[in-house]
Formats: sequence, structure tokens, C-alpha cells
Amino acid sequence: MTKTELEAFLAVLQYGSISAAAERLFITQPAMSRRMKSMEEELGYSLFERGRGQRSVELTENGKEFVPVAERLLTLYREAEEIPRRKKSPLLRVSTVNSIAFYLMPAVLKEMMSARDTCSIEFKTGRSSDIYGYVENGSVDVALVSDLLNSRRIVPFLVFREPFVFAGGESWRETGRVTPDMLDPEEQIRLPWNPEYDIWHSRWFPPDANPSLTADKMEFLEYFLNGKKWAVIPLLVARRFKRQDVWICPMEGGPEDMTIYGFTKENRMDDQIRRFFQCVREELQMIDGIELFSGR
Repeated sequence: MTKTELEAFLAVLQYGSISAAAERLFITQPAMSRRMKSMEEELGYSLFERGRGQRSVELTENGKEFVPVAERLLTLYREAEEIPRRKKSPLLRVSTVNSIAFYLMPAVLKEMMSARDTCSIEFKTGRSSDIYGYVENGSVDVALVSDLLNSRRIVPFLVFREPFVFAGGESWRETGRVTPDMLDPEEQIRLPWNPEYDIWHSRWFPPDANPSLTADKMEFLEYFLNGKKWAVIPLLVARRFKRQDVWICPMEGGPEDMTIYGFTKENRMDDQIRRFFQCVREELQMIDGIELFSGR
């Protein structure tokens, strides 16, 4: 049973169907189906229930019992692949949500790379749901996410909490206070921060009001905040803006504070992971208004 087949099997579970998993792994659906069939032939039992017209996957009883076995096997494969790299320097694999990646990680990773006893770092971004999967399957060692999700194997802990603030174009300059009823939703630059933000947004703005721009790349944000355009953003993002003409002020009646959670592979905490969280906290200590937690 190959590493590729195990990754394919777990991807089918994560994304809910063979077609969706094939798309994520950049292979054809027939190729994905062949991998599943090969595993079943080697194991001697079916992993999936197969029914006409069935779009989402459903595991057999044997398939359900095989899931933790597949996760352990994939972890062993990856640990075996890491042996040559460990002889050179320790490897730390990091993943964060996009807002953390762009506005916090450059300084944190730079500090880690400058240490005398530095490690080799692999870094990638993703949605919170994807990152939980990375840590569960052993492909990431340490993570920062904005959503608290249920997981059988992960124990998240609080890292920091930050308020949402208002950011607007030059027409908002000198505005001392901003409340939701002052905002035109069609002038909004909207980004997918977290579920609490979405709840706040749906409470204040009608569903048929289209924002001026909806994007999933936070680094685009400040380029479009002109004139009457506005956004409600986490404090960390606002503090990292390069443009001096964007008006930043407190948001009254805004979303609940953004909470960032950390977790690690197999809930372990070795020297390199401790160093990572130390660098995160040292960087955030310089920003007034961010609440830090001691974590683990």
C-alpha cells in the first residue's frame, strides 16, 4: 500500500467525494477511483459503500475502522521520509490561515530563521478546516487557525485575541466613531474572516446587498480602500497596512473579537514548537490592544 494511495483515501474523507478529492490532488477522477480499488484489493475488503446515484462517500464498517490505521501509516511514511533531513537540521512544518500568514508570519519566521540553532521550515497557508486535516494526517507540526472545530485528535489552545476595527478610504478621515448603521454595504470590501464575523454581517446587512468587492486574499485589501470604501478588519491586519492614507478607528457594535487558536501534531510541544510560539508572542507584544494567552 503506497503513500499516494493513503493520501488519496484520506483526501476522499476530508473533501466528501472522490471527485472533490481528485480535484484537490490535481488528478483525474478515474485515477482516484483506481487508487481506491487498489487499496481495497490489497486489504481484501471494501472501504466504501457503493450505490447508484450516490454523490458523497459513505464508509463501510471496515472502512471506518481503517481510518485511524491509514492515518498512522501515513504518519510513519512521512517520518521515514524525514530521516535524511533530520540528519541535516530539524524540520518544522507550519501552517496558518491567510490573514496570519501575510500579516504576522514574515516577522515570526524571519526571527526563527535567524537563530543560531535554526531549523528548516516548511510553511503553507490554508483554511482552518484544511489545516486541521494537515495536522491530523501528520503533514504539519504546528498551526494557527481562526475557527474552533471538532477533532478527534487535536486539542486547540488560545494563543491571542484581537478586536475588529474599522478601515476606510479618505472620505472617512477624521471620523471619530463608526457604528454599523453608518455603513453602506455596497461600499464594502468584504473578506472571509471567521464565522463570528459572518454572523455579525448577516445581522446588520441584508443578504441581497452586494459588497463592492468580495475577495479571499487579505493582501489585496488596502489597495481598494479608497473614497467611501470600507472594511471591518482584525487589529493585526490594520497595524500592518503600508498605506498611511487609510483611516483606522475603533468599531462600535462590531463583530466579536477574533480569537486565534494554536495546536500541534499529536499535541506535542518540543523545543522548536515552543520557540515558534515564543516568537509569535514576542511579535504581538508590540501591538497595543491584542490579548495574549500563555497557552501550553
